[in-house]
Amino acid sequence: MNALILTGGISQRMGRDKALIERPDGTRQIDHMAALARRFSDHVFLSTRDDNDRGTGLPLLVDEVPGSGPTAALSAAAATGLSGPWLVLGCDLFLLDEATIGHLVEHRDPSRTSTAFRNRIDGRAEPLCAIYAESGIQAARDAHRCARKFLEALDPLLLDLPYPAALDNVNTPADLTEAFLKLERGVVPKAVSLLYFAILREARGLSAESVETLAWTAAGLYEELSFRHRLPLETSQLRVARNGEFSSWDAPVADGDEFVFIPPVAGG
Repeated sequence: MNALILTGGISQRMGRDKALIERPDGTRQIDHMAALARRFSDHVFLSTRDDNDRGTGLPLLVDEVPGSGPTAALSAAAATGLSGPWLVLGCDLFLLDEATIGHLVEHRDPSRTSTAFRNRIDGRAEPLCAIYAESGIQAARDAHRCARKFLEALDPLLLDLPYPAALDNVNTPADLTEAFLKLERGVVPKAVSLLYFAILREARGLSAESVETLAWTAAGLYEELSFRHRLPLETSQLRVARNGEFSSWDAPVADGDEFVFIPPVAGG
């Protein structure tokens, strides 16, 4: 099996190269991902928008059209002409572990063009921790769509995640804080109560609900809700209150808490 680690993004929302971020144990994220990939493949490549291997020594597959997204990386993999399936991993999966990849490899169906996990929140295919058969990789050469839509068009075998938070996105500093707390404290479900006002109440179609969350921070909780329900506002546009008191977005989440996400009020 070949393996491809994707590092072609510009990390604009993070404000720095996510591949070079140090994990809580001091390991660079790119080195962590390379070590994981090597446990499943003797042919590990780094997908990049330039010729920078970030000190890994891995062979590079440079995007033919920089900035054109993960399907460009898959197309570059297809252009190598290598036979066999490809294990494709996004570099910014800070919670990904060997057991999750092992589950994917063990349950892969070689007769299918691809095998992937369902996203834990919306149930759709996760393209950046997936195995693409040779035919699936070749199809990327004609793809002009987002990675998720491309994968879904391949009719993949979809698996449930054995470890729910393993593929959680890390795009912002707040996401990184959330991911590191999960690494340090574990992934712990918590029941919380939510109150909605104004535009958020309209978007949800209700004023209150109780939910289960894996988040450790108020920001992480809102990101879960926003992803699940496509909420119209970002944290920068809101204030948050925890248990009746205004708080910061890094406020902790504990079982039984009540949160209110407060949108701007016209004229106020």
